[in-house]
Amino acid sequence: MKGLYLLLDAITLFFPLVLSFDQKVAFFKTWRALFPAILIIGIPFLIWDVWFTKMGVWGFNPDYLVGFDIVNLPIEEVLFFVVVPYACTFIYACVKAYFPNLKLRGLNKVTYALMIIYASAIMIFGFGGWYSTLTGVIAIAVVLVLQRAKTNFYYLPLSFLIALVPFFIVNGVLTGSGIESPIVWYNDLENAGIRLFTIPMDDIAYAWVLLAGNIAVYEWVLSRKKKS
Repeated sequence: MKGLYLLLDAITLFFPLVLSFDQKVAFFKTWRALFPAILIIGIPFLIWDVWFTKMGVWGFNPDYLVGFDIVNLPIEEVLFFVVVPYACTFIYACVKAYFPNLKLRGLNKVTYALMIIYASAIMIFGFGGWYSTLTGVIAIAVVLVLQRAKTNFYYLPLSFLIALVPFFIVNGVLTGSGIESPIVWYNDLENAGIRLFTIPMDDIAYAWVLLAGNIAVYEWVLSRKKKS
């Protein structure tokens, strides 16, 4: 189906965008922090994407694309780094607004520990692979930075776990679930070689880096806005 990837982008954005004007969350009021975060984190991710696409670590099936490229990436892939951070940061804002009294210290410690173990496993199973190595190292580095950061990321681990639900749905389709062939294909010589349904296990750590990076910058910009 031509344009399927673009449709997935639109669906990913639709509900978070519409619900951004909910009075309790009022997510639209923090756009001044969100969009700089998306830009700051999106640029290195796009560079990473261009690099890995050129190397054949992954690629895109033209049968599902509209055929318009930016910096040698399909427009749908570029939009992915806008709509996914938007949706995930919206989930984070909802958790903060609707569950302010949750006791999460134990969950946070377990989540951070499991992510270090998971990222280490990726590097072991995919030893020598570019995707496994780079993703695993950065995922562990992000955990260590967040644990030592002065800014409060108390709701980040829970938000990440909740975001995994839509992640498995959208990324499942991208990697071939329910369709004839994947929209995004992977060279399994460059990853851990283990799939969660159709999703390379490396993608979980990749999603962690993307989400945590955006929320970290989002909170940093918010804190600076409050001080000014």
